[in-house]
Amino acid sequence: MNVPIEKLVAILREAGKPAPPLNVATNWPLVENALVEFGIASPNCLVAAFATIGVETGSFSPCKERGGAAYLAKLYDGRSDLGNVQAGDGERYRGRGFVQITGRANYRAIGREIGADLQENPDLALDPAIAAKVFAVFFRDHRVAEAAESEEWELVRRRVNGGLKGWGEFSKIVELLKAELDQPPQGALREIVQ
Repeated sequence: MNVPIEKLVAILREAGKPAPPLNVATNWPLVENALVEFGIASPNCLVAAFATIGVETGSFSPCKERGGAAYLAKLYDGRSDLGNVQAGDGERYRGRGFVQITGRANYRAIGREIGADLQENPDLALDPAIAAKVFAVFFRDHRVAEAAESEEWELVRRRVNGGLKGWGEFSKIVELLKAELDQPPQGALREIVQ
């Protein structure tokens, strides 16, 4: 995406999601490269990725899900759908990254795909280069890229976090970035922003 870092930072700020310029300058190229590597770097997917990270992290840097051991145990321990089969798995496999992957099974599967032992070393998902690959796999496997390609922006949000939390900021980032790329948004987003 041929948009200067200064402009990307300004877009985040205007949408109410300011991020340190160094984080954007360092991490955005890693994410772009990972999306290219996994074959999902269309202009709309790049827009969706940038907007998602801007909303999900608050700092444009991989982050770790907050909460103490008791909170995370209640939320995730014993969740067979996440592969959490041992006591303490909830805390150990809490959300990490540019998007929050959770659960032993997800850390194992994604780690295997990207060549990093995330199951044994879950904090590797906080390394920006690894987090970028995790993000790309998530975008592909959860069909976020597909929703972005057809400009189903609400569906992009729903596939990332299950709802529309952060929709106002997300849609503003999409609108501003599409305008910068000289590609006005189509469909429902255009109606919302007009």
